[in-house]
Amino acid sequence: MSEVYFTADPDGLDALSQQLSTLEDGMQGLTVAVDAYAPSDLSPSGDVWDALKAFSQAWSDGLRAINGNVSALQKRLASASAFYRSTEEKIGDAVRQDAPSLGGKLS
Repeated sequence: MSEVYFTADPDGLDALSQQLSTLEDGMQGLTVAVDAYAPSDLSPSGDVWDALKAFSQAWSDGLRAINGNVSALQKRLASASAFYRSTEEKIGDAVRQDAPSLGGKLS
């Protein structure tokens, strides 16, 4: 039977979380400035303004959903990083505690 190894990179998880934070910050200013115009500025009937207004609302709703998902992912990454660090510390503590009883045969 082959052995299975699993490794975790808490620093990598933290770096990914930071990159997501930067991405999220950059998305904050992405808006459609349709309210800066009067409906008649874009077309005589105002239908272009209405379409842009609908697009703007859908865009805002989509960004809100994306930002919510990014925030949730950041929380999960932070939790996983903290969990892996804590587990690694506990394993290290257990090894150090048992080291004298192993007669210095740690490898």
